Amino acid sequence: MSREELALAGFFPADWIPSGTRYLHGELLVRMSARGSLRLFIPAGGGEVEVSSGSLFDPVVHYVGALEGVAALLGPLL
Repeated sequence: MSREELALAGFFPADWIPSGTRYLHGELLVRMSARGSLRLFIPAGGGEVEVSSGSLFDPVVHYVGALEGVAALLGPLL
């Protein structure tokens, strides 16, 4: 997925990430909705991305893998 596709799906960069989370070395994108928030973490230097929800300190992980695989997970949002 490209940055443009992520933006079209409603993801925007997080303004602030608290210390003590595993999201400090990379880019954290957030999608807010009436049902809650969904996060996409893209680690610095590449590697597997993570899609999660829930607490930043104890997240519920829904997907770990290639960024291209996020499209299948987000299908209806795109």
